[in-house]
Amino acid sequence: MAIIQQSKINNAFMKAKQENRQVLFSSTIEVQNAVDPLTFFKNGKEKYRGERFFWKDSSNELILAGIGVEKSFQYNEVDHRFFEAESEWKRLIDDAVIDNPSDIPGTGPLLFGGYSFDPLSEKEEEWADYAASQFYLPRHMLTISQGKKYLTVNILCMPNNEEESAIQTDINDLLSMGEKVQGMKSGEEASIEEINKEAWIQAVEDVIEKLRAGELQKVVLARKIKAVFKETIKPPNVLEALLNEQPDSFTFAFESGESCFIGASPERLIRKNGSKVLSTCLAGSIRRGTADEEDNRLGLELLNDQKNLQEHAFVVRMIESVFAKYCKDVEIPEGPTLLKLRDIQHLYTPVVGTIDEETPLSALIQSLHPTPALGGEPREKAMEVIRQKEKMDRGLYAAPIGWFDYRGNGEFAVAIRSGLLKNNEAFLYAGCGVVADSDPLSEYTETRIKLKPMLRAVGGIES
Repeated sequence: MAIIQQSKINNAFMKAKQENRQVLFSSTIEVQNAVDPLTFFKNGKEKYRGERFFWKDSSNELILAGIGVEKSFQYNEVDHRFFEAESEWKRLIDDAVIDNPSDIPGTGPLLFGGYSFDPLSEKEEEWADYAASQFYLPRHMLTISQGKKYLTVNILCMPNNEEESAIQTDINDLLSMGEKVQGMKSGEEASIEEINKEAWIQAVEDVIEKLRAGELQKVVLARKIKAVFKETIKPPNVLEALLNEQPDSFTFAFESGESCFIGASPERLIRKNGSKVLSTCLAGSIRRGTADEEDNRLGLELLNDQKNLQEHAFVVRMIESVFAKYCKDVEIPEGPTLLKLRDIQHLYTPVVGTIDEETPLSALIQSLHPTPALGGEPREKAMEVIRQKEKMDRGLYAAPIGWFDYRGNGEFAVAIRSGLLKNNEAFLYAGCGVVADSDPLSEYTETRIKLKPMLRAVGGIES
């Protein structure tokens, strides 16, 4: 059974010739096969190495697996990086021939990718494969939405190309790529290097002095460690570990060249579904207890800790101000609750709003990023301090990563609890919010807790 109807793709090629420009053809069908999205991603390596992505939302309602890059959208211009991809995408979609009988967000043509945390920071070698703004239109994509499976094929029809029989994609060939393969293994023990540990602790002390002098209210400082293995790290193995160990997180992988940015983040930046938008404030954290009594005591301690409540309030106020700018109605609970993950628990507050459906998702992303949970308060001063004191290129760490589809729906997570895989090396990142009464060693300990999920997933052992 062919996924592409000949008459419809003929129309797309004809339109490309008549208008003398590329025309996107996209076809989506619902499938009944027992297809596994992780294995679909894994088996795409042979033909599409460096051109794959994976996404699972925190509610386990949507999974996306894309293989092959039909069109890439990359920008490094600081002033335009939030809008260029979506603007070019809209122009492509306005001329597209789309065959998608479903009305499900995340089906049909979509872009997956993200933005760097700070394009003004000095770029380091490990991030050479990624631009300041980078998105993919996949050649083939598997969508699993609330248990139903959809396969999308995207083809750019060029005015000087003839329709070829080879372009007809047999659905069985694609879906056989997703038949479950057992036996993925985690990595072996790694050598782990803490990079500039003492300098980072000193940077926290320096920032605390600035905060106590009243120059700022909060600065988020991040650090990285490097894990080196004897063999090449396999992204599907890391994904499988993250899916098993962090089931309530946004799980993602985004390949580019020889690199794969991967993680399991508990934090949503923004979700847009029609006129409804949702953001979540996640700031303030404490470890999990070894037993229920200790865990509940720690959670209660977090809910009453003034340092963490202050950090959380910065984020709530900032997101509320952005939503007030774009939304007709905004709903915020009176106070935070707890979000408990395997290694850590956070203060959590959702923010919901109603927005004009024509407002692009990129406008909200630009206004929200970085929230005080990832940058600081006030934003611009905090970013200047981060550039001065962190002395590290965060790349995609702590930055928006996610997708938007041709109907304007989409969702972006904040890419924390993440790392960059490159051959046999893993660069892992963690940060913490520094305020005036912070303790440098306590902040360092907090980053160690936050590094644990990725250390386990890549197969490293914390030393």
